[in-house]
Amino acid sequence: MNPPKPPSAYLFEMLESARIVRDYVAGLTFDDFWDRGQTRDAVAMRLTVIGEAAGKVDAATVAALPAVPFPKISATRNRIVHDYGKVNFNIVWQITQEEIPSLIAALETHFKENPPPRLPP
Repeated sequence: MNPPKPPSAYLFEMLESARIVRDYVAGLTFDDFWDRGQTRDAVAMRLTVIGEAAGKVDAATVAALPAVPFPKISATRNRIVHDYGKVNFNIVWQITQEEIPSLIAALETHFKENPPPRLPP
């Protein structure tokens, strides 16, 4: 069994996936997004990754990052994973436009103020 990851590792997974979501939808309209099934699936998968990582962040880190809605992020993951056939992609699009930019900003600020320890070579 692998040792648990530090909270910064989960936060970085969230940031990395959020940036990827941002890049997937850059320059798209909702209609473009809707017409591109692969993009919809990829975004849903990355939201799942973000939600999975958010659910593994310890309570102290959650409390230290009030700008990050951890429970809401985890709930989005659960909705996608457990009810994929009924996912409302209007809501997914809204998340990409409204929630992802603020998540990126909050996590980038966190890492500027709290750089993760360097890994040994």
